[in-house]
Amino acid sequence: MEKRKHILSMLLFVVSCLFSTYAFAYDAEINGIYYNFNGDEAEVTDNTSYNSYTGDVVIPESVVYNAKTYSVTSIGEKAFYYCKGLTSITIPNSVTSIGGWAFEECWGLKKVIVPDIAAWCGIKFADYSANPLYYAKHLYSEETTEITNLIIPNSVTSIGGWAFLGCTGLTSVTIPNSVTSIGNYAFPECSGLTSVTIPNSVTSIGDGAFSLCSGLTSVTIPNSVTSIGSYAFEECTGLTSVTIPNSVTSIGNYAFRDCYGLTSVTIGSGVLSIGTNAFTSSPKKVIWLTNTPPDGYANLQGSINYVANNLYTSLKNVTVYYPYLSSLFEVEGVKYVPVSPSERTCDAIDCAYNKSAEQIDIGKTVTNRGITLTVRKINPYTCYGNTFLKDTKLHFKGIIGQQAFYGCSAMQTAELGQEITSIGMEAFSACTKLKGIEIPDAVEFLGSYCFENCSSMTFVKMGNGVKTIPIYSFRGCSSLPTIQIPQNVTNIGDYVFDGCTSLETVLMDDGETELTLGSNGSSPLFASCPLDSVYIGRNINYSIASDKGYSPFYRNTKLRSVSITDKETEISPNEFYGCTALKNVRIGDGVTTFGNWAFSGCSNLDFFAFGSSVETIGKEAFSDCSALTKLISRAAIPPVCGTQALDDINKWECTLLVPDGSLILYQTADQWKEFFFTEIDPDGIKGVEAEPSPTSEAEYFDLQGRRIDKAQKGINIIRNADGTTKKVLIKC
Repeated sequence: MEKRKHILSMLLFVVSCLFSTYAFAYDAEINGIYYNFNGDEAEVTDNTSYNSYTGDVVIPESVVYNAKTYSVTSIGEKAFYYCKGLTSITIPNSVTSIGGWAFEECWGLKKVIVPDIAAWCGIKFADYSANPLYYAKHLYSEETTEITNLIIPNSVTSIGGWAFLGCTGLTSVTIPNSVTSIGNYAFPECSGLTSVTIPNSVTSIGDGAFSLCSGLTSVTIPNSVTSIGSYAFEECTGLTSVTIPNSVTSIGNYAFRDCYGLTSVTIGSGVLSIGTNAFTSSPKKVIWLTNTPPDGYANLQGSINYVANNLYTSLKNVTVYYPYLSSLFEVEGVKYVPVSPSERTCDAIDCAYNKSAEQIDIGKTVTNRGITLTVRKINPYTCYGNTFLKDTKLHFKGIIGQQAFYGCSAMQTAELGQEITSIGMEAFSACTKLKGIEIPDAVEFLGSYCFENCSSMTFVKMGNGVKTIPIYSFRGCSSLPTIQIPQNVTNIGDYVFDGCTSLETVLMDDGETELTLGSNGSSPLFASCPLDSVYIGRNINYSIASDKGYSPFYRNTKLRSVSITDKETEISPNEFYGCTALKNVRIGDGVTTFGNWAFSGCSNLDFFAFGSSVETIGKEAFSDCSALTKLISRAAIPPVCGTQALDDINKWECTLLVPDGSLILYQTADQWKEFFFTEIDPDGIKGVEAEPSPTSEAEYFDLQGRRIDKAQKGINIIRNADGTTKKVLIKC
């Protein structure tokens, strides 16, 4: 591309040199302005030397020469070229065209007056910016400002080549219905331009007309356009969606080359040819409305291609909607295709990439032109990368396809109906403003990465239908404070909570089925989570290998409290190794074994209680646990201790409480007999904390700080009448 631009610059230099040596001829000079005549019309031109116009120039609507009146209709090419002394110009309504290079190198031009367009939005007439001229970017001075919003007057019938090249401050353009053509390179390098609406009067878009307009996010091409020139939208990297109307028959070479942000492309039914490298990046979805594949159709490959028949043999990832693709319709920002008119069914396959899609509501049915159709599913990439979409309601019965809402960076809410059955891979990934999600009970399948990088998400409520939380599901959800794993979940994949840097509370619901936990590669599953409390309501299983991080909780230096119910059978080796902030541990009656180094390095551990079934405690299980003040055992027979299992416990500071009838056994057992203070536990212990009995003035809140009427299962925040607060775990 740089080479092409260099060649173009050299060509312009040569052309400029040719013009500089050309002796301009003129028919007459009237009041200091030079004219050429053609019939009844006059064109403003230059005299035989440059720099001939200075000061303030007012062009009249008509002039009289040799007793004949001529209407001034145009300003010729290079008419004011190199007129450094030109400070202002008044252009009459009669002028309908301005030639290329007309005001090039007019460094002193600060004021342009065009009476018919005095209401131009954003234009300050103390600058050059009212000029729809070539090389507007050359007209700089300390007092000038750039075009921001441009409204072209109705007197203009065509926008010439190079008219607005490099107007980087231009953000929007209004083109009137009088314009029939947009010339070659009319708006190139207008990097601030964000949207363009082309009127129905335009029939052609010239070569390079909007090339390198990197800020352009949307363009509306009307049904009047029949051809799109080569390089027309080349390197429009911000362009997300384009619909080629049915009137277009040809798309030029490199027309959309390197439009890396392009997500959705619709090819109209009239397109006969697509030029070489017209699309060098792959859009996520391409909708082919042509029954006969255009010449060069293989130059456009979407991640998914919707076609009307099986003739598109050179395309991959094809979905055939025969024969109803041409019946595509849009309702409230969502585009649907009929699947079976007789059965009244349809699928959502695309959306509008504009303000009409700020809020979408896909219900069980959709009505178009009086016909109601049942929605089956949301196809892959339907709203991929839609930066306009803010709020979404999905209440149909069916599936949400992969990447359906990927990168919808403005989305704040997503309401899922109770009949959604499946959420595809990366379906809501990178929805960076999504506040939270409630997954219905009917959902049985979650795709990997489904909510990855939803960095504003503060709550997740999973339904009971989910069996597996796949890899990377919540990676990068950096605002998520708590996660509750339903009892039917049997597997949590690798990297699910990687980057969840606010995750403090993990609740694994009570259940009979075993829960398998993954890792973060060679790091623990919760390695990047500042865990405060963990509740384990069933048996868990995971790899204890070093290359898998030993344990999900290994060296979690923020973890403060652990509660394990009767369903767990073993505390694995190194399970809570190095949890230096851990203070409170309660373990139920199902656990029989503490593995080696299970709580080693828990230097702040203060309270520890375990159930009646513990038989063995591995070597150095409590090494470095010197802060322990209360150790409670419900095991009638003292567990057998491995090497140095209890050695580091400060026997002067820690009280050992044991079951009634077991005192003598503990006072004579290896390692247990070393405690100075061994007593009978009068009350026994419970594996989990019971629901508290606060005063009547107490208030309950969930972890998001929302007030609730009564305590609910999981972690609750209780505020007492005296203003004090605490977190309490409610088992049921």
